[in-house]
Amino acid sequence: MSGAVHTRFVVQFAEIMNERIILYGSYTCPMVAPVRDILKRANAEFEYINISTDAEGRQRVREINQGYESVPTLVFPDGSTLTEPRMSELEAKLSVLGYEIAPNTIAGRARGIAQNPMLLIIGLMTLAWGAAGGGAGLILFGGGVLAIHLLARFLA
Repeated sequence: MSGAVHTRFVVQFAEIMNERIILYGSYTCPMVAPVRDILKRANAEFEYINISTDAEGRQRVREINQGYESVPTLVFPDGSTLTEPRMSELEAKLSVLGYEIAPNTIAGRARGIAQNPMLLIIGLMTLAWGAAGGGAGLILFGGGVLAIHLLARFLA
């Protein structure tokens, strides 16, 4: 076996034999938080790669998705992938791999909502509307929404 072929085989084998699930996502994708939540509830070891800041990760996602930067994209230890999965599809895949998923709690659902990037947009728009003459109430509300979102992201 030549050196180049051997190296490529070792890299591909190492990627397939990775014991952790690899989750590719981006900060702006609202579906990353629910996917992460399911992985955490399943006690699955996973590595999160933000394709907005990781060029190699972005390229890998393009390879998996025929040139598209579709997220969330998951790579499983068996080498299979899921792109933009429905939650039931992800739960079924994890079940096949032997993971048991703990039920979602009210706190978990609230955390998922608070981490949604749309909350950031709503907070910023409300804050701007209040600053543009809408009143102190809108400024306080917008600031509160932003604080909740940022705190949830920080604690994630």
